[in-house]
Amino acid sequence: MTCKVSAYIINMELIPVGDVQGHAVGYNHRKGLVYFENGEVATYTYWGTLDLIKGKGSFKGYSIFTFADGFLIVKRMQGTLEPGPKVLPISVKGTGEFISGTGRFQGIKGDFKITGKVLTPFSKEKETRGDICFDVSGSYTLPPK
Repeated sequence: MTCKVSAYIINMELIPVGDVQGHAVGYNHRKGLVYFENGEVATYTYWGTLDLIKGKGSFKGYSIFTFADGFLIVKRMQGTLEPGPKVLPISVKGTGEFISGTGRFQGIKGDFKITGKVLTPFSKEKETRGDICFDVSGSYTLPPK
């Protein structure tokens, strides 16, 4: 499977840890679209946690691809965030696994890698919503029909 994901933050909360300056933990919820090589488009929903020091750190979470026919792919993923020289863009790298699916994706198993960038900061007061764009590449199997 090869696809591109474009998404933005619906909600994010970060809580200072208090051990070192800039250390925070939190969660985020993203929505967006997934574009597949064959022209198919699905919606993207993500829920995950963050552990960051001055914007650098790790993420872990779950995402769902929802297709026009109503079928789903559920994925688990984890990775790292690394700010650039001017903070943005933030590089995103990670790995994950396909953990379940419905309909034509029933019994899906496999793994994938992601690479991409966070392009805008998240702001509750401004129009920027932590826009992200990343590539997914991996392979999966389905049980015989």
